[in-house]
Amino acid sequence: MAGSKRKKEIKQRENPKGKHIAQDGDPGRFYSDSPAWTFANSDQEMWAFSQDHIGDLLWTEILPRLKALEAQTWSQILVRDKKQNHSLDLTELNKIAKDRLAFKYIEAESLISLRITGTHRLYGYMTGKIFNVLWYDNNHGDNNTCVCRSRLKHT
Repeated sequence: MAGSKRKKEIKQRENPKGKHIAQDGDPGRFYSDSPAWTFANSDQEMWAFSQDHIGDLLWTEILPRLKALEAQTWSQILVRDKKQNHSLDLTELNKIAKDRLAFKYIEAESLISLRITGTHRLYGYMTGKIFNVLWYDNNHGDNNTCVCRSRLKHT
């Protein structure tokens, strides 16, 4: 039996209330934008973005690096300089980091690692062109205490 030739129209009763779409449209459109930062969701317990954990490095290292990154576009930061700044699959993270994401109800597809210095990293996730800072890791490397272990080659 052939299908009905009558055109079906789908009707939506109403738009959901209280729902906010954090990012819609083309997710790659932010690549031509300069970065922006937010610290609203930064962790205050592990790899904390706090005075106790960071101290004066905020003024001598982190802020100057963020200012320098603001002079670039996300394409320059994440594509051109992808060896230093790149996305991470959540499966690569330390178990503590995965547990902290769950505890904070953050359901990102991936995290971004921004290199501050040789062993210092900022980790967060993107919402459009805004980088949501989660953690400051001052011990990035081949160890079990960092957010995402970086295994040394030829060992």
